[in-house]
Amino acid sequence: MTDDERFEALYGAHAGAVLAYARRRTSAANADDVMAEVFLIAWRRLADVPRDERIWLLGVARRVLANQRRGHTRQRALRERLEPQLPSSSPPADSEPRDQRVLHALARLREDDREALLLLGWEELSHTEAARVLGIRARTFSVRAHRARRRFALALAAVDCTPGESSDASLPVEVL
Repeated sequence: MTDDERFEALYGAHAGAVLAYARRRTSAANADDVMAEVFLIAWRRLADVPRDERIWLLGVARRVLANQRRGHTRQRALRERLEPQLPSSSPPADSEPRDQRVLHALARLREDDREALLLLGWEELSHTEAARVLGIRARTFSVRAHRARRRFALALAAVDCTPGESSDASLPVEVL
């Protein structure tokens, strides 16, 4: 039996069970993502799948869900850590929740700035650890993180501006 045939048999026999397991533990939309990730892992580790395939796949689904929960916890922690950095002079817009403002501000940053902040916030890495992830020196990362925080503050302030106040509100924020 080829790998493709083995995987198709594995999927055909257990996709329903994995999807049902995920749906009982998360939203229907997220359950589909969990199932897709489980079978991606199964494809990558096809040689490691034991005879008791269903149990192994459910264990993988359990770990995928746990990883998602940890990610959501990190995201909440990031929001809580960033909240004190919000400008106190301008209250959050009533039409846009604070979480959305933070996400919009992060989206306005350059990718390297966003990555630096997310490594510190979501991944909860130290400057030294984040520097190793990026393949740069710790001091270089510290400077990058400092600049990214400044740019984030400016991006957040720009998100707080009403559309009439700033004509370039949709442009990425650049600070030298």
